[in-house]
Amino acid sequence: MKSKQRLYASVFLSPFSYLRPSVRTESYVIFGLLLLQVLMLFLTKSYSSLVLVLVALCAALLAEFLGNHLVEKAEKRWQNPFVWVSGMIRGILIALLLPASFPPFAVFFITFWVLYINSRILGGFANSWINPIAVVVAICWIIGMKFFPEISLTMTELQSRNPALLLIQNGTFPVESFDVGVTSFLNKKVFSLLGVSIPDGYVSLFWDSHSSIPAFRFNLLTILSSIVLLGMDMLNPIIPLSFIAVYLLLVRFCAPIFYGGPLFQGDVLLALLSSGTLFCTFFLLHWHGTTPFTNRGKYFYGIFAGILAFFIMGAGMSPAGFAFTILISNIVSLLIQSFENHISQKFTDSVLAENVASVREGTNA
Repeated sequence: MKSKQRLYASVFLSPFSYLRPSVRTESYVIFGLLLLQVLMLFLTKSYSSLVLVLVALCAALLAEFLGNHLVEKAEKRWQNPFVWVSGMIRGILIALLLPASFPPFAVFFITFWVLYINSRILGGFANSWINPIAVVVAICWIIGMKFFPEISLTMTELQSRNPALLLIQNGTFPVESFDVGVTSFLNKKVFSLLGVSIPDGYVSLFWDSHSSIPAFRFNLLTILSSIVLLGMDMLNPIIPLSFIAVYLLLVRFCAPIFYGGPLFQGDVLLALLSSGTLFCTFFLLHWHGTTPFTNRGKYFYGIFAGILAFFIMGAGMSPAGFAFTILISNIVSLLIQSFENHISQKFTDSVLAENVASVREGTNA
């Protein structure tokens, strides 16, 4: 009798379980990971970027509040912390993708109106078919190109085997004081087992590239954040991994053809670490409401975005190319989703027709 009571208790007290973390939990974790990026800005005394974070946060929360205040019973929504967190995520992401020198007033104005229009017209959050963060960044780049960093490579530098190493050596990517010691340790204890070694400077490039755009800076932290998101099953790996695979393959094998570099020797590290590629891949490319539903559609979306990124960002050094990559990919995603809905409807109709026919046959039997 006791065993039966225990059995019933276990069934009725917890009848359901999540196959993966909820959107609420996912948002809280992403918010925490983004706060680590903000903390790094504080530790590196990047006060101009911190001002933009504060400004974008205020604009995002104001847009969220006004956008929902006009909706019936909106005040009850504001009792839900998830609304605040989702708004703060958008604000932080926008600030991290803008150069520190960008005028704060312009950031507030553009962020507020884009997010407000997004919430009122497109539905906001997962209902929007286009990524509002990418829209803000694209508008800021169009009206303020002079504020975005431009690091150009000469043809001679592009034709070398390691353009990233040349940029490290000429001081474009500063070398940290601890770099030599860490590099020496890794070469002796890790890379020597593989028969290879890394030159000084790459550790600094992973740690902090010192770009004026915060999202481009802390690549090691971004990699660790991606491991958390993938490890906790908060991010479907199909889109980010297919995107990175296609983009890096094109950079490695096809990019040298365009500038006469060594064949099959494109600098993939430069492509990954200089344009916010890692950050945007794991925090923006898989935005709710903008991606296909089926696995086949996700593969096509990731592959298309990888090809598009190659033609827009090239082999790296693009200050805002990823924003335009996302916007164009979002438009293509609409076509993919329309095709998915057509196939799903066609399948449903055929199944229902078979079921109706079988029922009629059973009735007439």
